[in-house]
Amino acid sequence: MANTDTHTAEHAKFSRALSRLAAGSNVLFASGLVAILATLLIPLPTFVLDIGLACSISLAIAVLIIVLASSEPMELSTFPSLLLITTLFRLSLNVASTRLILLQGNAGTIIHTFGNFVAGGNLIVGLVMFLILVIIQFVVIVKGAGRISEVSARFVLDAMPGKQMAIDADLNAGIITDKEAKARRDLIVKESEFYGAMDGASKFISGDAKAGLIITAINLLGGIALGWTRGMNIMTAVRHYSILTIGDGLVSQIPSLIIAVSSGFLVTKIRSENTVSYDMTRQMVKQPQALTIAAVVVGIFSLVPGFPKIPFLLIGGVLGFLGWGTKKQSGLEAGPEKIKPAGPEKSSDEAPVEELLQADVLSILVGVRLINLVDPRRASSVFDRIGALRKKIAQKLGFILPLVRLRDDINLDPSAYEILLYDHVIAEGKIEPDKYLAMDSGTVQKTVRGIATREPVYGLPALWIAASDKETAEMDGYTVIDPESVLITHLSETLMRHAHELLSREDVHQLLERLRKVQPSLVGEVVPEQVSAGLVQRVLQNLLKEGVSIRDLPRILEALGEHAGRTKNAALLTECARKALARTITGQHKKSDGKIYAITLDPALEHPLLSCVQQGPDAITLSIPPEAASQINQAAAQCWKAAMDKGLDDVALLCDARIRPGMMNLIGRSLQRLPVIAYDEICTGTQVEPVEMITLPDAALILGQAAEMVSTG
Repeated sequence: MANTDTHTAEHAKFSRALSRLAAGSNVLFASGLVAILATLLIPLPTFVLDIGLACSISLAIAVLIIVLASSEPMELSTFPSLLLITTLFRLSLNVASTRLILLQGNAGTIIHTFGNFVAGGNLIVGLVMFLILVIIQFVVIVKGAGRISEVSARFVLDAMPGKQMAIDADLNAGIITDKEAKARRDLIVKESEFYGAMDGASKFISGDAKAGLIITAINLLGGIALGWTRGMNIMTAVRHYSILTIGDGLVSQIPSLIIAVSSGFLVTKIRSENTVSYDMTRQMVKQPQALTIAAVVVGIFSLVPGFPKIPFLLIGGVLGFLGWGTKKQSGLEAGPEKIKPAGPEKSSDEAPVEELLQADVLSILVGVRLINLVDPRRASSVFDRIGALRKKIAQKLGFILPLVRLRDDINLDPSAYEILLYDHVIAEGKIEPDKYLAMDSGTVQKTVRGIATREPVYGLPALWIAASDKETAEMDGYTVIDPESVLITHLSETLMRHAHELLSREDVHQLLERLRKVQPSLVGEVVPEQVSAGLVQRVLQNLLKEGVSIRDLPRILEALGEHAGRTKNAALLTECARKALARTITGQHKKSDGKIYAITLDPALEHPLLSCVQQGPDAITLSIPPEAASQINQAAAQCWKAAMDKGLDDVALLCDARIRPGMMNLIGRSLQRLPVIAYDEICTGTQVEPVEMITLPDAALILGQAAEMVSTG
């Protein structure tokens, strides 16, 4: 127990030390870069140069081991920056060693040892080895790694829309949360940036190799010239400075080669849970038949005259042993499968078929020109704005909308989009992604050039203008909207209009359960004792259909509980709930000056309508002749237009509570945005100002006949 506590304390101490180191990393990093740059100008003593060269070699080896131990490239997302730092560090040491070679004829122990030991003190051998290393690094590794980075970056960018749609699908299916979806989107963006940066960072290594060739030539020629001027004969100068030059070249190129190999390993690494070595070993030895054949072929090579027998026999024996061991292991693993009880196996196509049966609640299809609108890297991403829109509607209506899935569709017009509800189109429009939508606000002084179109929400005439004309259009009196806002506005209006269709039984259940935690007695007494969850859903849908918020769910349930004993008619219970929500309805229609501007009914029309009310099981209607219904619709439309011409775009039709649902059903199809409210749905003290009145010639005669038909019927 004591050992465990000690270990935990040591671990915590180490974690705190790492945290302090990370906190001060900016200062250390900046200091290190300044020291590297200073090395280019300030002469270094030989022992300091030896320390720097040792650090360079050690760092290269450490980077290689870390890369081999990583399971995926994104674990080392800072590798491009690390590549730049290590390259700059090597070049600074190369400059410092060149200065010491030319000035003192001595560049420290490490360079001298490399020159004598690795090259054997032979100029030709050393130069050949140096050139071979440069060729391997520059021609093979750097070019290959750079090409892989370029192709990977291109593939990652091309696959981004599909990956975004896949994340959106998982989010809508409830497989992942919003936080997980955001993390996955960030990973996609980082991945594209990483491979793009690696494509550019490979140029550091190739430039390092070229610089190494030039520096080596300068060291050799300059050293020989300086040695000759200092009294050395040519052969002595060549022997002395060639050893130093070769040692310097090898000391710089070997770490550079190791870093280049690390870069190649990193960009060729396939995303996996395991390291490169583990995956490579498992994949190479999992085919026993192939290993056995390779062992036989290698053994045959030992029979070729002149070939050494022992190496080929040893290698063939190792391959044969691996093949035999792999075959035995695979047999043991497959053993339990043979005694697996027989039974019906699941078809591989079963899961995809089940997925096809699920329809998306809400989805947006976009043409290929609009794919960039859903790019999360944009400053104003449609994803973020849809999230904000869902929050806004939740606050306004009182329930959470389902997630919106965004997909591209090559069958659509490239500039078109469609809003779908349960895979059925409920709204559509076109957007010019590189232009702005300009609408006449009524104060336009000068016509701006652009492509004539219709605003998708209200169908108003508008223009698509170039971005360069945006400021001019605003100064001339146009209302200018960016393409993302056009889509979001259209989506918002569409969702508000179809909110009642989006409220599912599961949503109602969640609303009730959330309220049960706060007011358990209310929910317990009303649901399901007095009203069923299905009846609650129909009432809430009726409220949402007319744009009434259901946030005040306790008051709605209280109204249902109070009147459910007398009736189970959803239409009548909806009217009872509306009366209970009088404060909410009043607040929705009251203007900033505290008034409600209303269109009223002529008493000569309203009183006869009271006799035409017909109550059905699910709706309350007005049983009137078709010509009378048409005349009322036309009169209501004219009054609404007259009110809007006066600048009153937020007016309501005010009528008696007994005919309110019937009037709503009568004009709701042709005048969807004209709300109908009853007198007793307005809070006491609220000032109502009539602006227009709906009249109907011969109303009493026509409606009197209709009333007689209702009474006799």
